[in-house]
Amino acid sequence: MKKFESVEDVAQALGDGGPFRPDTHFETVEQVVDALVELGNTDKVFVRHDEHLGLKSDLSEKFLASSLNAIDNPEFEQDIEAVLDQANTIIPLSERELSEDDIEEIREDKISRGEDIDD
Repeated sequence: MKKFESVEDVAQALGDGGPFRPDTHFETVEQVVDALVELGNTDKVFVRHDEHLGLKSDLSEKFLASSLNAIDNPEFEQDIEAVLDQANTIIPLSERELSEDDIEEIREDKISRGEDIDD
């Protein structure tokens, strides 16, 4: 998979006809970040990666409230890097096939949290 180089690329992969939410159009950065974190919270991703959990709280409010076409600003450079770093990890993990070890780890994690594994 190609490496994401802009938040707009991430938005397009997560929505706008992409495989995850094809009918979703994102207006703000916060909407993209929410979708990215939601994808990161799926069992398929979470079994291998949980560093996205603090992503939204690490980003500036001004950045989150910005429209996607208004973030080409040096003040947002670190925020953009944080989103791209997570997207370049989360999206490829979500597209991979689960191994037997992954399935077993997911099962064990659900049991440890008291979830019903028959769901």
